[in-house]
Amino acid sequence: MDQILLTRNGYEKLRGEYARLRAERDRAGEHVCLSLEFGGMAAENGEYLDAHQGLELLELRLAALERRLADAEVVACRRDGIVDIGESVTVLDLESGEVIEYRLVGTGEPDLPADAVTSRSPVGRALLGRGEGDVVDVDAPSGRRRLEILGLDG
Repeated sequence: MDQILLTRNGYEKLRGEYARLRAERDRAGEHVCLSLEFGGMAAENGEYLDAHQGLELLELRLAALERRLADAEVVACRRDGIVDIGESVTVLDLESGEVIEYRLVGTGEPDLPADAVTSRSPVGRALLGRGEGDVVDVDAPSGRRRLEILGLDG
């Protein structure tokens, strides 16, 4: 599997979700057992079937999170003037004159903020490894863009 790049914050969010879901799984398991007390055969007990299905969905999500955490690499900002994962980058769109701020994040980052771009996106790939004053060409879905890097903020 591909390595999943995450900021420290993104990794901690995944770990937090994993811990929350493990606690929820324990409660769901208890609910499955209690639902059997409603009587009838398991195949006819709607409460049991719902509880069991909920538990199965939790198990699937937990397994997916375990894989993501196992494959995750936490990338730390170097703060060396070169665009890296975890940094905010201010750019000037040379065609429109618009000043835009992006936060470059890893490929497996959960709950992306509106200003985030992943390191595999067209903008992220163009910015990664570049420095202040560099002009990059971005082949974005909306068309070709030329961006000048105005500054970085880790």
